[in-house]
This record gives sequence, structure tokens and C-alpha cells, in this order.
Amino acid sequence: MLKSLERIWARATGHLMGSTDSDKPDVPILTLKEARIALYLKTFWIVIHVITCLFIMANVVRHW
Repeated sequence: MLKSLERIWARATGHLMGSTDSDKPDVPILTLKEARIALYLKTFWIVIHVITCLFIMANVVRHW
């Protein structure tokens, strides 16, 4: 279940990730472990953007 969610999230964020190290995506630059680490960093970056956006919207609503 978690692996399929991870794969869905990777595809949703445009991250190239195969199922195993031998199942390489179109651009095989990373091993599966490195691809997971890169996916987690990309997820962290997206979360930071969402939180920043929420703070900006809250500030706009507050000072409306």
C-alpha cells in the first residue's frame, strides 16, 4: 500500500522512479534508494510552498 502511494506521488510530482533498481525509468540517473531520497526532498519542497501560500492567503484575508 505504502509503496503504491509512493509511486503514485512520484508520478504526480513528475519524479522519475522505477519499481526496482533494474526497472529503470526513461532517464536512469539514480538508484531506487537515491530516487526515494530525492522524492522526499521534493515532497518537503512542495510542502514548504503550500505552507508559504497558506500564510500569504491568511495575511490577505486578515488585512482585507
